[in-house]
Amino acid sequence: MSIQRRLLFFLLLLLAGAAFYWFFGPSRVNSWRIRNAPPAAFGPVVAFGDSLTAGRGAEGAENSYPAALSSLLGRSVENMGVDGDTVARAYERLEKVLERSPSIVVVLLGGNDMLRRMDLDESFSLLETMIRRIQEEGALVFVAGLEGLPLLAPVGKRYFEAAKNTGSVLVPDVLKDILGKPELMADGIHPNAAGYRIMAERIAKAMAPYLR
Repeated sequence: MSIQRRLLFFLLLLLAGAAFYWFFGPSRVNSWRIRNAPPAAFGPVVAFGDSLTAGRGAEGAENSYPAALSSLLGRSVENMGVDGDTVARAYERLEKVLERSPSIVVVLLGGNDMLRRMDLDESFSLLETMIRRIQEEGALVFVAGLEGLPLLAPVGKRYFEAAKNTGSVLVPDVLKDILGKPELMADGIHPNAAGYRIMAERIAKAMAPYLR
């Protein structure tokens, strides 16, 4: 086989591989069917999570990401973040969220499970159960993902799979380019007001196509 034919053959193989990956490879973010879009419920927007939702490090709840998100959306966002919550602890208070008949719920959990070296298979299985329970009430769920906290292995794929498996909207790596930047952090884990504002902007951007 001549050099030209070998090069052509190699090029065709590359193109075939690229085409195969495009059609059969990993799903692109939010390429799946989103459940409850638009929401069937007509209640408030609820931010449900741990200290990253509560606003630890923000020097006041008015500087938390839910407060910034409320300003960006022009509508009330209820802050249901509790410092220290794991997925399991948050699940115990899920009914309090559902009592509000939320139309949209932003779920930001898992960080404490990672920090405490908990079984992440169990944590993310329960997270999916929680999401489905919220969806049963007609709410559209946004999953805010974490790529990995300092000194911990990346876990972004787990959030990707949780969102895909439940038909939720994924906001990937919500702390990207915030972690590790002193001007945006209050401590090694929690953003300051400026960092939370960036988080809110990312979530608001993900929400924009689904708001009514």
